[in-house]
Formats: sequence, C-alpha cells, structure tokens
Amino acid sequence: MSKKEHIVIRVNATDFGIPMSFDQWLNRGRRWWKTRADRALNADRLFVIDATNRVRAVGLVDGVLKDREDGSDRVSIEVTSEEDSELIGKIIRRNDSRNPISYVTTIEVVDQ
Repeated sequence: MSKKEHIVIRVNATDFGIPMSFDQWLNRGRRWWKTRADRALNADRLFVIDATNRVRAVGLVDGVLKDREDGSDRVSIEVTSEEDSELIGKIIRRNDSRNPISYVTTIEVVDQ
C-alpha cells in the first residue's frame, strides 16, 4: 500500500510587514488552483507555506470544489484546519519547481 500524498502550496508572500493570521494563510492556500481535482481529493493534508518555505497553515483535506462559475478548471481545496499542528512555523523541504503546488509523501523539516 502506498503512502498518502500531501499537498504543499507555496504562497508567494511572507509575514514581513503585515502579519497574517492562520486563517488568512489557510484561505490563501486553499483557493483556486489549477490541479487535478481527483489528486487533491485523495491527498491527506494541505500544507500552506510562505515564500521562505515556512509552514503557515495546515489542514486535513475534506474535499474539493470546482470553479463552475468561471469554468477555469480550478479547484478550491476544502479542509478542516489543524491550528495546533507541530509543523506550524517550521521550514520544510520543497522541490525547486516554480509551480506553487507540489505533492509529497513525506514532510521533511529542515529548520525550526
């Protein structure tokens, strides 16, 4: 049996200057992305990271919504938030792709 994938979404922002709350980070990370709905639906968790790869929000994936209104083939990832995740604030390893969405089977912490 294969491990469940996690979705790691990199939001091109930081907390420098204007701090954002957990909910603001989570909302930025879960809405409208160009990805396969079935792959997102089968993922276990959503990790929202900032431009420095620091985990800003975590949620359990509950489902996806399609953008029917605009027909953009984008999805919103519906989650149950995990504000108490031990990974909040940690820097994790992410691939070098410029795509903001990546799928991983393990989360590797590289710095506190």
